[in-house]
Amino acid sequence: MSAGVERFTVSERALHWALALGYLLLLASGLPLMMPALQGGIRGYSPLIGERLHIACAIFWVLTMIAAVALGDRRRVKRTLEELARLEPSDRRWLRSFPRWLVAAPRERARLDRDVGRFNAGQKVNALFTLVTASLLLATGVALWPFGIDGIVRDVHRWLTLLVLIPIAGHVYLAAVHPSTRHALKGMLDGRVDREWAASHHPRWEAK
Repeated sequence: MSAGVERFTVSERALHWALALGYLLLLASGLPLMMPALQGGIRGYSPLIGERLHIACAIFWVLTMIAAVALGDRRRVKRTLEELARLEPSDRRWLRSFPRWLVAAPRERARLDRDVGRFNAGQKVNALFTLVTASLLLATGVALWPFGIDGIVRDVHRWLTLLVLIPIAGHVYLAAVHPSTRHALKGMLDGRVDREWAASHHPRWEAK
């Protein structure tokens, strides 16, 4: 392994883990409410306890993200969000090649990544998807509690919950299992990645 290069600051990592931990807690507390069959395996569980726990997790999620932004380097976080929101022609090419990229050999994958900057198109699309679905989940959650609006709002909240499971599973797989990308998790843990890996997967960013 070659020398490391900084990929994420403490502020960026804090915001990521605040979002991720909150999502996991909300899923763990919300799925039993959606699927009563899961409740039988939880000792002492009741829908009332589950609902209160879910609300507490939602409040924790919002407060930790606010704290991560308020106490961190807001300028760096803003710059990162702008990078994630910027789609370029090369990103469209990368997305078209994504199925091939998943199964490609290292040399072929490096070729497909030749125009990638700090974030590839998959990461950008995932960030946009997360922003939209998280905002909708929060909005429908607030409508359910404390305003007590039910009916279609509850249905939308449930369908959104099921919808986010697929990209979350994909994100975890790519971050922790896929041999080509799991090194990226190191960048979200201690902020640094191997320079050789960065040059292979994010060459435009590493070259700066």
